[in-house]
Amino acid sequence: MGKCLTQEAKFLVLNKKSAWDRGLAMNVVASEKGLEIRKIFAHVFNRENEIEVLSETFAVKDFAVAECSQLYILDDATPAIWIYDTDEKSIEKIDCIGALFKKPTSITYAAGTLYVADTAAEQRIYGLAEVNWQIRFAIGDSPKNPSFPLLQPFAPIDLAGDSDRNLFALDENNLAILKFNEAARLIDVFGQSELKDKAPSSIALSRDGILYVLDPVNQHVWRFPTRSSGPIVGSVLIDFKNPSVSKSLPTEFTPSGFAVDSSGTLYVGDKGTGTEDDRFIRKFDSDGKYRGVVEDFRGAVDQLVVDLNNSIFVFPAEKKNKIIGLQHKARFAQFEDGSLVKGLYVSLALDSTDAGTIWHKVSSERTLPGNTQVQISFFASDDKKLKIGDKYQDFDKFLIATAKLDVTTEVGRTEKQVSLADLNELDWSRPVVKSSEALIAAEGRYIWARIDLIGTEQSSPSVHSLRVDYPRISYLRYLPAVYQEDERSRDFLERFLSLFEMFFAGIETQVDHISRYFDPDSNSAKGEFLRWLSTWLAISVDNNWDDAKLRRLVKRASQIYKYRGTRAAIEEMIEIFTGDVPLIVEHNQTSCAAWFNQKLKPEFAEVKALYERLYGTNPFCFCVLLKPFQVKTEEQRRAVLRILDLEKPAHTCAGLLTLQPWVQLDTHTYLEINTYLSPPSARLDIGSAMPRDTVLNDLEEAGQLERRSRINFDIKLM
Repeated sequence: MGKCLTQEAKFLVLNKKSAWDRGLAMNVVASEKGLEIRKIFAHVFNRENEIEVLSETFAVKDFAVAECSQLYILDDATPAIWIYDTDEKSIEKIDCIGALFKKPTSITYAAGTLYVADTAAEQRIYGLAEVNWQIRFAIGDSPKNPSFPLLQPFAPIDLAGDSDRNLFALDENNLAILKFNEAARLIDVFGQSELKDKAPSSIALSRDGILYVLDPVNQHVWRFPTRSSGPIVGSVLIDFKNPSVSKSLPTEFTPSGFAVDSSGTLYVGDKGTGTEDDRFIRKFDSDGKYRGVVEDFRGAVDQLVVDLNNSIFVFPAEKKNKIIGLQHKARFAQFEDGSLVKGLYVSLALDSTDAGTIWHKVSSERTLPGNTQVQISFFASDDKKLKIGDKYQDFDKFLIATAKLDVTTEVGRTEKQVSLADLNELDWSRPVVKSSEALIAAEGRYIWARIDLIGTEQSSPSVHSLRVDYPRISYLRYLPAVYQEDERSRDFLERFLSLFEMFFAGIETQVDHISRYFDPDSNSAKGEFLRWLSTWLAISVDNNWDDAKLRRLVKRASQIYKYRGTRAAIEEMIEIFTGDVPLIVEHNQTSCAAWFNQKLKPEFAEVKALYERLYGTNPFCFCVLLKPFQVKTEEQRRAVLRILDLEKPAHTCAGLLTLQPWVQLDTHTYLEINTYLSPPSARLDIGSAMPRDTVLNDLEEAGQLERRSRINFDIKLM
């Protein structure tokens, strides 16, 4: 917040992040650019990811998402696995593995491996290499590890894998979580005490190693930190029957579909019997607190998967031939107590230091995209202590306390809504909406500014600065006193004159700061004015010169003129325009080189002929060579020619050549300018070479018998 005094007029301004941060911001973000509505990420229905090619005979048991949103769909009816490419919109069956399964229950993808669970097959889990669907490993109904004996045959009903190729399986028979390493060796069993006599159905694994278990019957979610040292102990993270949660859920809520994203947010579907308007995908944070719904989807959920980009894919139980995609996109947030996308900002008191100050006008710099609006209103008082709600309190302290309320909790949200209601009860002035400058009807030592930003999900208005002028000094003071005697006519005349004052204020400001326009580094000196300013120094430029280049030329012109017509002046002028120093070759350089070669070698005639072909024979001509890509267009090349015509000595001529980025013998090839020597690279690419003694080979990730199965290279022994 700054303060300025120019003769009688004064003003206070908000235009820095440090000043914005001191006020109350609700659903608003402050930066050095000003105020803007808070941006959040939300899941938006993406019709392009809606899969309708699934046959009516499909029995979608589960599906997984790989890189690039490629879906692996587990069909329980055939059984089979189908691949759906969301980019190409194509679906195909993996024919070579269908015979492995009898009653598949779950499928998941992690680190290039597709894992499939089956409670009826001889092998209960298969790990399939994504590159060729070869079996990497298989786990039977009795995983062996003396440290973790199982009382019942292994029956995996849900799977989850991590980036280290560890696999977690929910065992329906033993009511436990089994952990396998990349060699399919059982390395841990946990969760027996927590899941005893329960009915777990799904698991989800976060990227930081937290395993979540869903029990839809008892309506619990457990949390197991798998990367902690020592025994893995879980705790109930979410109790859907808890009053703090259940009041936000429908009475027929039945959790179904379970996933976690990269930030630890849990998504739980609803397979209840309620109406479609009551069934949403519910969100919970990593601490188990309820965070609302995914608004772009309504209806029952059978399966739910989150991909690496945090997009959600949903299989609705009622639409058996569809998998629906919800894309994770940024949008501007809605206000806390309504459906509008808007934000509220209230500044701390702006102090005039004088009681009874009559505030004059407000002006603001703002950006207004389509269908957005900014409303600015004020409240003034001689005392900071005001009646807010049912008691008197310091208004600034009230704003600071309201800003600190925790909106993430139910209690905090309620308190903040109460504070907002008390705030609205104050006698705010009529809001300034359409104009960026308006008179203020406020009186008092202190004034508080209120800014309401109204936007859409795709766009938000911005307020870059806010300036309040005081005391009331208008053009009325230049008229005779008789025009100020009647209060009503005085007020009308003052407002009428303010229209002209608004027009002339910009001109007066320009006159007051006229010196800025003659400083090339000033933001005021730009565009046509900067070009006009350059004519003072006899600089002739065209439209190829942007403001940054022209500023630098104006600053250097007086120095360049001291050695105008020399090689150094031409180099600097071209460097200012193109951003790089050209290579200039003069006749004396080539003639001296030819003489030097005459003394050492008999091939003088050949060398002389080469120099003459490249640089000519006229002793009054010189060559200017531009590096490859130093000029981007033909217009820029012609601009360099105009610079040469203006800057070269009158009795000389100049040639211009743009070098090509390749090697040509007996022509313009210059090391470190358009030709570079580098060691050969074993890349199959344009401009690359393969050194000798190079063997091409592929790295097969799966072990193969009698074919490139090398220990510690293609395969590992565990």
